Amino acid sequence: MQLRDRTDDEIASGSSSPPGAESAANEGRHEPRGLYRIGFAYGRFIYKARWIVLALWVIGVAMSLPFAAKVPSLLTGGGYTFQGSDATRVSTILSDKFHQPPSQVLVVFQSTATPVSDPAYQAEVQNFVGRITSFPHVTSAQPAGVGQDGRTTYVNVNFNTNSDWVEHHLDDLRSQVNASVADGPARAYITGNPAVYETFNKITESDTKRAEITAMPIALLVLLVVFGTLVAAVMPLLLALVAVPVALALVYPIALHTEMSTFVSNVATIVGLGISIDYSLFMVRRFRDELAAGRTVRDAIGWTVATAGEAILFSGMTVMIGFCGLLLIGLPFMTSFGIGGAIVVVAAVSAALTLLPALLSILGHRINTLRLPVLGRLTMPKPANTGTTRGGFWQKWAFGVMRRPVLVLVLVCVVLAALGWPIFSLNIGTPNASSLPKTTEARQGLDILNAQFPETNQNPVLLTVQTRDGSAILTPANLVQVDALTQWVAAQQHVTSVTSVTRLPETRQGTPQPTYGQLVALYSSGAYTQNPALSQLVKATVAGDTTLISVSTNTKMDSPEGKALIDDLRAGAPSQVAGMTVLVGGFQATSLDFNRYLYGNFPKAILFILVATYILLLIMFRSVILPLKAVLMNVLSVTAAYGALIFIFQEGHFSNILGFTSDGFLDSTIPILLFCILFGLSMDYEVFLLSRIREEWLNTHNNRYAVARGLEKTGGVITNAALLFVIVTGAFTFTSIVITQEMGLGMTVAVLVDATIIRTLLVPATMRLLGRWNWWLPGRPLPPKQSA
Repeated sequence: MQLRDRTDDEIASGSSSPPGAESAANEGRHEPRGLYRIGFAYGRFIYKARWIVLALWVIGVAMSLPFAAKVPSLLTGGGYTFQGSDATRVSTILSDKFHQPPSQVLVVFQSTATPVSDPAYQAEVQNFVGRITSFPHVTSAQPAGVGQDGRTTYVNVNFNTNSDWVEHHLDDLRSQVNASVADGPARAYITGNPAVYETFNKITESDTKRAEITAMPIALLVLLVVFGTLVAAVMPLLLALVAVPVALALVYPIALHTEMSTFVSNVATIVGLGISIDYSLFMVRRFRDELAAGRTVRDAIGWTVATAGEAILFSGMTVMIGFCGLLLIGLPFMTSFGIGGAIVVVAAVSAALTLLPALLSILGHRINTLRLPVLGRLTMPKPANTGTTRGGFWQKWAFGVMRRPVLVLVLVCVVLAALGWPIFSLNIGTPNASSLPKTTEARQGLDILNAQFPETNQNPVLLTVQTRDGSAILTPANLVQVDALTQWVAAQQHVTSVTSVTRLPETRQGTPQPTYGQLVALYSSGAYTQNPALSQLVKATVAGDTTLISVSTNTKMDSPEGKALIDDLRAGAPSQVAGMTVLVGGFQATSLDFNRYLYGNFPKAILFILVATYILLLIMFRSVILPLKAVLMNVLSVTAAYGALIFIFQEGHFSNILGFTSDGFLDSTIPILLFCILFGLSMDYEVFLLSRIREEWLNTHNNRYAVARGLEKTGGVITNAALLFVIVTGAFTFTSIVITQEMGLGMTVAVLVDATIIRTLLVPATMRLLGRWNWWLPGRPLPPKQSA
């Protein structure tokens, strides 16, 4: 039978059933046609096997919980290493030739009144050194000098193993420290990279639990308002509580063999809770609507899975595409995010398409029990045969927007441009321990160290100079070139001091220094070993055919001046020496190389996400224009999120409210993470809205009314889903770690913009302007103009 175009009066007056359905009185006896038939049959299968499906999920969750609980102990704060840059090659040379330890912990001692020279203070430090030298993998424990206040000192504890091992054994090391300082006058603070990473892990875990505890009760209250019955309100939270531990359990075997970032637990919770609530909200709402339309429970499940289930499947695939894009960045940190996020999505979609329909099949009409007074009467779906209406708020809103589409389009573009404008001042950088709360031990120890020993906070630029023929550096010919390079580096803008084998450190220039000629003579004859200062300098800066030049600067970390200096050194240094290889490293150079590596691979991820998402939506909507429009609108949502992050975290607005100190830049990983994650999450609402609009279009072949009816059916659900998602992400905005705050706020802004400005204004306006071209697909004739 040919589907005829319905008139405006028919559409406005009543029902809007999925393709293949008839009037409400006969809906339960008619089966769907086309692609809906597959989903309908699958839904009926779930109905038939509902108890088996439920039993399998109960067993799966019970088996998952022990493994999910172990995941936090396997996550690490690292994962930022990459190969091939000058800075990483310098790090390798420092480790191989100059025997710098793979990992190091700093134990800072400080007393309120007792000087370091006091016998009791010295006994405390020596007691610690004696204890720690027998600790596994410790190669040395070296006490340093005395701080500016005379009451502070620190001990370098060097390990011959990687930072991950040290990080996971810090509690044992902390026991040794506590035993050493039990009766001493000084307090000890453990800091350094392993301690910083461990602190990040612990705070992330506690923040995640606190955010969950905060978000879940609020989400339940909103769901009670949305559904009006306790049973229906609990379903989305139940799905979320199932999906997250199952996802973490699936992460467990991967984390055993692959480096996984501590922030995987954050993304599992944020995304897992958010999309699980979203999916179950759409599924439960559609199921209640189908029951209200007079269908049997079996047919209601079939229709719910065929319609809302299809949208959930494609929505989940778009979110997975975003996470898969992170795999193209080529960084363990990003790869762990991509793997963890994809697994969470698989768990959420699987639960939404199996467990949730099974539960709804078991509950049936009991989904509407335990109704709340007043709320229950306001939010219960209206039976299809209770009379006709000419549309509710969202349908009237859509018609209002479509009456002035050009004006709405212009105003929305102005608002979005204003929100995204700060993106032109984006500055990215690499955060350090300053991202930790000031109350943490690792942060306190580092702050004391930087205040009492300023030279430890200089982050010098390091140049390695290596002869290509393998000849020793301490020959007159090679020393001439090293000295020329030293002089050239010292003359560069922003350079404050240079230390090399031909230029003694300024801290040692309290006595007359040997001239360059005297240095060459001492080095050539080997007599330098009789001079303690020169002997120590050679030991620190020379290793056979390689020498190290240390450069202090007055530039701030990740500042434009600091980046320019690194580029100038790399461009000019090789021309100062012949037959030698010069590499520029150090923390500033590592940060610069890291960021360039990230953003060198970012375009590949963007291209993959845009193309894959477009193809997937092309298959779903059978339209060339709708997927393109959806992709462009998602870009606008992400841009608005970027603008908000720059305005708040880079420029420091609202820092007192959120409890952070701005470093003047965004964490370099955040723009990439947010683009890949948000592109899929924002597409959620586009998929739900457009799938319902397409359903109405197939039923009416009237573009204006398809848009209006689609927004009428999904506008409230999308708004509620966005509100619930914002509750989850907003809870993470008020956590303790800046990177978690940035992720939480970025997601919150993007979802708000997407669910309000984009879906309720931009979508109806653009679909009205495009008219019948919305539904164009090559090889298929355009719909008649009069039906647009």
